[in-house]
Amino acid sequence: MPRQKSKSTRKRAPKNETLVQQILLQMLRSIPQSMMNAIVIGGLILILLAGGYFLLKNTDFSLGNRSETQLTPTIVEQIEAIGQWEFLSVKDEEIADTTRRGVFSNDELVRIYSGTLRLGIDMADASEGWIRADGDTIRVVLPPVKLLDADFLDEAATRAFYETGKWSQKDRKKLAEKARRKMLARCLTEANIRTAEQSATTQFRQLLNSFGFKNIEVEITPSEALGK
Repeated sequence: MPRQKSKSTRKRAPKNETLVQQILLQMLRSIPQSMMNAIVIGGLILILLAGGYFLLKNTDFSLGNRSETQLTPTIVEQIEAIGQWEFLSVKDEEIADTTRRGVFSNDELVRIYSGTLRLGIDMADASEGWIRADGDTIRVVLPPVKLLDADFLDEAATRAFYETGKWSQKDRKKLAEKARRKMLARCLTEANIRTAEQSATTQFRQLLNSFGFKNIEVEITPSEALGK
């Protein structure tokens, strides 16, 4: 019996496809090896850059938020080193007089006094733990507003308004103290203290903002300056 030729199951590639492959192979062979290496490296760089972009895009970085609540001892020391902090300055001028009765006539001493009262806080009065980080919030308890300088009379600006008779240095000192008390009563008022407290709150928020903090709560200890 004549042999029957077995039919091959392999499919022959179309002639046009084989021609394209040959052309591509020829083109690849014609490319210098250095250029081929550059193409490969460039492709790898593009893949790495694309992967890095998607990694950064899908990663939640909160370093900025964390830095806002990093309350370090250095920051606390810098704020405490401010010392006295003036928030309101009140200028005043008062007339004080005194009379000394004599046998035939009375002696009078009338003088005009000027002074500047400085209201603010002294960081030396701050209690322990006056500033702390509570989650993402900085909580501050400031010392009370007070008169920063008890010697507020400007002796150089004092003027004699009316004077008869002879007066000792002790008499003049008593008159100056009388003028001082009048200035305290006129300037160390609840309204002025509240104004100083509001200024303290605003300026302290601005200070902490400059350190990078965002959420800030400021409380001021009630003042004991009234009535003094």
